[in-house]
Amino acid sequence: MINGIVNGRIQKFLKENTLMEQEYQLSDDKKTVKEALAAADKDAKVLAFKRFSLSD
Repeated sequence: MINGIVNGRIQKFLKENTLMEQEYQLSDDKKTVKEALAAADKDAKVLAFKRFSLSD
């Protein structure tokens, strides 16, 4: 039972903290960044990204 809890928490952490698994914010449906990128171009890859913050 503890293994299931730990596995679930690790999966949730990875989904929230890895770019390709995060929810794509510019669409109305619940696509991930990976799904939105594949829909745009199946051969496209993310090589780098920049993070911007409005609070600074």
